[in-house]
Amino acid sequence: MSSLASITPEGLSEAERVATVSALESLKGAAAAAQARLTAAAVADREQLGEDSRSVRADLALARRCSPALADQHVGVAKALVGEMPHTLRALERGEISERRATIMVRETACLSVEHRAEVDRRLAPVIGSLGDKALAAAARRAAAALDAESLAERHRRAVASRRVSIRPAPDGMAWLSVLGPMKDVVGAFVALTAEESRRHVIDPDLDDVAHASAVAAARADTRGKGAWLADRALELLSGRAHGQPQPVEVNLVMSDRVLLPAAFGGTAPMDDVAVIPGWGPVPGADARAHVADLLDHHDGSDDVTDAASVLWLRRLFTDPTGRDLVALDSTRRRFHGGLRRFLQLRDPTCRVPWCDAPAVQTDHVTAIHATGDTTARNGNGQCQRHNLVKELDGWHVRVQSTGLDGTGPHGIRLTTPSGQTHDATAPPILGEGWTPPEPDDWLDDFGTRFVDWLEHAHEGHSWAA
Repeated sequence: MSSLASITPEGLSEAERVATVSALESLKGAAAAAQARLTAAAVADREQLGEDSRSVRADLALARRCSPALADQHVGVAKALVGEMPHTLRALERGEISERRATIMVRETACLSVEHRAEVDRRLAPVIGSLGDKALAAAARRAAAALDAESLAERHRRAVASRRVSIRPAPDGMAWLSVLGPMKDVVGAFVALTAEESRRHVIDPDLDDVAHASAVAAARADTRGKGAWLADRALELLSGRAHGQPQPVEVNLVMSDRVLLPAAFGGTAPMDDVAVIPGWGPVPGADARAHVADLLDHHDGSDDVTDAASVLWLRRLFTDPTGRDLVALDSTRRRFHGGLRRFLQLRDPTCRVPWCDAPAVQTDHVTAIHATGDTTARNGNGQCQRHNLVKELDGWHVRVQSTGLDGTGPHGIRLTTPSGQTHDATAPPILGEGWTPPEPDDWLDDFGTRFVDWLEHAHEGHSWAA
């Protein structure tokens, strides 16, 4: 490590710099090959003993600083390279290919028998170092089809079985919603959507004069581009909303009092004018205020928590003096049981195990009840289902490092794996990673009075603008 850190561009010619970059790329391949051999051996030892390999897989994920799902892929690639694809492994050891290209070879031969996979490995060995990603994938598929045409049909059957819907965050307060399905069905849905878009400005000639004039005015007022209209319409259809109706499904928006109520702080939005959707990321403060105002506009004033129109709830979140860490939660939804669970979901939106990034779908005890643990915010944490099960396996130990409730710092835990690795994890800032403490504000002195005044006049007129 220190030798690599000492490499500097000063004193090297352009040719020497390029040659060094090439040598380092080869070194990355050789290191990946060594990782593959070690990974395959670690998992094989457990499996040969008839033991569950989940524990060592989770340990390997932490060692590689990646999610357990990605670690599973690394394990699968390692086992295939070491046990079934010697030519690809040797090319990786020599630095002729990258770990990515070795993964492509494994992926494209996954439906073949061991014998056929080894034959594809042998056939492509002379050219594997000279092909790009797409060309290598195509060559592997072609060689596989020549050996076993049924493998293509099997690949398709597996692909159909893996159809799913997924979501991932995008920059600037946006998100991607993806549907993976059979091509004919996905293309058909897209064609139907675009066909509806092409008709959106077509006016029914049978309308009476008043209705026709209204339709023309509405068409002119809709200035959205094709892409924006398609996105809006798809989301309306998927969520069951009418055009202009606010999102009825609960979405937590966490923001500071200054972001929610800039009018109470001199009418100026803070420098850090953002809100956070826990587990997903930041959105502009102006958009968050507009969303709250829209919900208030559609609220019918009912106090019935089962009423579909009761779409807005304000919850006070109490932080430590710095504003970084959540220390308590107060809910106005008195009929919602599990305030402690809500607290942990807000504090730990994603799994607390380092590099996992999966949603924290389960809240559990750090120290188990049977081991004298208690059901408190101090002893609770959010985890994905997989890590919640893994921590119960032999050799795994978790303990609380800091409570996060005394104002001295965030909630922290220490995880020790069966191999002896230790990893510390702290709860993220309630307003998201990258948050910085605000500057002192004189307006805080009488904020309580202004907040009460705002609540009394909230339905008389909104004061959201910065």
